[in-house]
Amino acid sequence: MRVGFVITTLGFGGAERVLSLIANRLSCEHSVDIIKFDNQKPFYEIEKSIKIINLPALNGGFLVNLKKRFSKIFALRKIFKSSKYDIIISFMDSTNLLCLMANLGSKQRLIITEHSHHSLLSWKWKIAKRLLYPLCDGLSVLSRSDYQYYSYVKNRSVIYNPFFGDIDGKSQDRKENLILFVGRLENIKGCDIFLNSLKYCNLGNYAVEICGDGGEFKRLKDEFSSDKIKFLGRISDIQSHYKRAKIIVSSSRNEGLGNALIEACFYKVARVATPTIGACELICDGEDGLISDDFSPKSLAKKLNLVINDENLRDKLAKNGFNSRAKFGLENIYQDWLNLINKAIK
Repeated sequence: MRVGFVITTLGFGGAERVLSLIANRLSCEHSVDIIKFDNQKPFYEIEKSIKIINLPALNGGFLVNLKKRFSKIFALRKIFKSSKYDIIISFMDSTNLLCLMANLGSKQRLIITEHSHHSLLSWKWKIAKRLLYPLCDGLSVLSRSDYQYYSYVKNRSVIYNPFFGDIDGKSQDRKENLILFVGRLENIKGCDIFLNSLKYCNLGNYAVEICGDGGEFKRLKDEFSSDKIKFLGRISDIQSHYKRAKIIVSSSRNEGLGNALIEACFYKVARVATPTIGACELICDGEDGLISDDFSPKSLAKKLNLVINDENLRDKLAKNGFNSRAKFGLENIYQDWLNLINKAIK
């Protein structure tokens, strides 16, 4: 089978990581190309057998950006026609729309993927998706609520993001009193909610590490950096931090399915999160993690104090999360992808 993936960039990010993992796994048995719109080196490791196609990107004002969109559509259309893929898989909503337009009138099979929750959509995006998404041959989403929302699309499937590291569970013996935040430092990720919640927490001898970069990095570091709170920026070896941590906090204002909450399971890290759709999809409150009542720092601090002060609760949450890890294993997710591909190409 010949598979073509399409994404804007292969930089640091959750969707980029997922594409890299699935593409690498598919390349073990199939021919795989990755088409992207920049010349940057991929942040995540890509198998040597995978061909990476860099399409030229234009930068400038309104007219140039308009020209850029049309140039992307025509460039994609040319590749789709010449490469004769058995299936094309598009990642992220803006790329989905470009691929759907490029594929108009073509017999190429196309799967599109959603990596953010539909509640984030503006009315313009809702209309665009309602018009174009029914043209695809398959759609992967990250939650049951998104599955229901996109009822107008055929061959829908809920496919979780796969875990990216080893899963033997033998490397979690040397835990430290460490709380992690892992994610982009942008408003939607709510790192400020977490950092403000610490004002209401009794950290004791716990330290905090913020792993991630973004537009709010400097502001947050200037305001909150201290002996206990360290801003580490972008981390390529995030596994080493999970192995040391006892607690992870996801304080997003809105999230489809957080990779950090999945990854934490495999390293026996107790999970505390705000009540996003993704967190509620992944965590059973009180059993394998804790979910705050609302998005306020005080509400988050209430839950965070429970796991800081109660070692038995913390161990229970971490153990139960670890025991649920199988559904996020790469091979299980890979089979889900194969099932969706087979439905799309029929």
